Amino acid sequence: MEVINVNSKLAAARITAGVLVGVMVLSAAACGKKAKPTIASSTTSELITTTTTTAPTTKLSTYSGPLTNDQQVTWKETTLDQQVTYYAKVTKGEFLNIRKGPGTEYTKVGTLTRGQTIVVVARTSNGWYKTIDGFYASETYLSKKPPTS
Repeated sequence: MEVINVNSKLAAARITAGVLVGVMVLSAAACGKKAKPTIASSTTSELITTTTTTAPTTKLSTYSGPLTNDQQVTWKETTLDQQVTYYAKVTKGEFLNIRKGPGTEYTKVGTLTRGQTIVVVARTSNGWYKTIDGFYASETYLSKKPPTS
């Protein structure tokens, strides 16, 4: 009777080990990568399989000068006493268009996402700010304070 009990425990342990190995193989296949086995040191040798996954990252595009604006100035703008940094005040997932001139009829040259900053140097008579790069953003969508959450 004792022999049968030991054999059934051994069989149950083998079945459990087989199921665990099968789950690890399926998990590794689902990740698209083969798991690299590593051997842990202890008094008894064990085979431990580890899988590392990397979370996707978002990379924001940034531009750097020198960018030039070839749009001829035909509007009035007032130079600010000092450069001011503003935050894009748009809804999450929306963009603030940066344009060649102070109005939506001018060519779009770039976009800002919520909370991105620009440095402005002048204000036009129709409510647009001129950036340090010579492009324009509507003051309606700019704030001196960063957005919350």
